[in-house]
Amino acid sequence: MELENKVCFIAGASGAIGSAVAERFRREGAKLAITYFSKQPNLIPAQKETDSRSSEFVLDVSCREQVQDVVRGAIEKFGRIDVLVNCTGVLGPIGPTAGVVAEEWVRAIHVNLAGSFYLTQAVLPTMLAHSGGKIIHFSGGGAAYARPFYTAYSASKAALVRFTESIAEELRESRIDVNAIAPGPVYSRMWDQMRDAGEKGGTGNLEELRRMEETGGVPPERAANLALFLASERSNGLTGRLISAAYDNWAALEGRIPELMKSEAATLRRVPLA
Repeated sequence: MELENKVCFIAGASGAIGSAVAERFRREGAKLAITYFSKQPNLIPAQKETDSRSSEFVLDVSCREQVQDVVRGAIEKFGRIDVLVNCTGVLGPIGPTAGVVAEEWVRAIHVNLAGSFYLTQAVLPTMLAHSGGKIIHFSGGGAAYARPFYTAYSASKAALVRFTESIAEELRESRIDVNAIAPGPVYSRMWDQMRDAGEKGGTGNLEELRRMEETGGVPPERAANLALFLASERSNGLTGRLISAAYDNWAALEGRIPELMKSEAATLRRVPLA
């Protein structure tokens, strides 16, 4: 029971990844404050077994006042927040940037980046007051490499990783660890949106979809297991990193954290010109 009686705030718990994280944390003994935007989480009955261990909230992370109110409500119920897992995010407009709707582009930045800031800022006072905590954001494809025709999504997710690195350095002496997860191609609402976009997403989009359809994608449970590691005491001191649930050997990190923290591994860095 790695999270026994830990209060875990999971934003975006109705999606494929968010629901997998919520279920994994429940099995590890966590008390859950889970949020959803328009689709109520389809959670197994055991996850809602008692009012004392689980609460649900409607939340639009792009609304700062609502984020503050919901976080305040979770703290009033549970007394604190030990772990924040931010599973929210939107793809935004897909297609040539010259032709996308500007308001939709900006909306994606607001949800993916500003929403992450609102959540982080809202939970920090209780974590600082209790001298510790874990903050986990979900990044995505395009954060560490160019993703044409998905410029709002890739720009916002790259900015989220840099925000993660920056706030982690700011909080280094506070015992609050902040990390980001790249989940890999998980079958989700975004997968369906990529399929619907078709050629608007470019030839690379079609090839990526073909590979995803052939393999079935990455199980959301893999991302949930990494989130559990980052939320647990096993990852203490690991902070400011972007870790791939699909491709990094994160299960072997526990004994290597001091060594890793001396390197630039799993960070966004410029490759110098030769």
